Amino acid sequence: MADATTLIGVSAFSGLAGALLTQIITGTFAFFADKRKYHNEARNFYRAKKTEIGENFFYMTGEKMAAIKKNIDHWKNWNDSRTEASLEFLNKELARLNAYMEKLDAENWKFNLIGLYFDVSLSHSEVIGANARSQQRYLRFLDISHKIRIAAETEKDVLYGEYALALFDMCAQYEDLCEKMGRDMQAVRSALLNDLA
Repeated sequence: MADATTLIGVSAFSGLAGALLTQIITGTFAFFADKRKYHNEARNFYRAKKTEIGENFFYMTGEKMAAIKKNIDHWKNWNDSRTEASLEFLNKELARLNAYMEKLDAENWKFNLIGLYFDVSLSHSEVIGANARSQQRYLRFLDISHKIRIAAETEKDVLYGEYALALFDMCAQYEDLCEKMGRDMQAVRSALLNDLA
């Protein structure tokens, strides 16, 4: 009888140990499967967000570069002999272009997140600094342009020299900015293509 009781106890213990071992193994596999699933979902979410931010940056930078190049063309044409009507048209175009850029900036907050996902040379603070320098150069350019319009003929030669230097400085600064923006676009493009590979 003791042997039968021992056999029943061993069988019950074996069944319990088997059930516990099965639960432990099933739980461990479920834990690692859930962990892997979570990491895959997080990686996919990150990749999707990175792609979205990169595409937004690429679009915004392309639009800004186009606007800057149009502004440069506008400024370089400003010193040609123009009638008041053509200058008024160019100024309206410039104002319309600047309004479009402000609208883009207001609607595309994702553009400012590029530094979180990509290694770009123009950080947010550098863009703000470049904008401040550009504004100073533009205001100097406008001041000299205004002085030329109201100056006596004898004073205009000196002012035209200042005008040419101000225009050159302003356009050079914007062209340098466009070059950096182009490099950043290429860096974002390369990073996005590497993610897809």
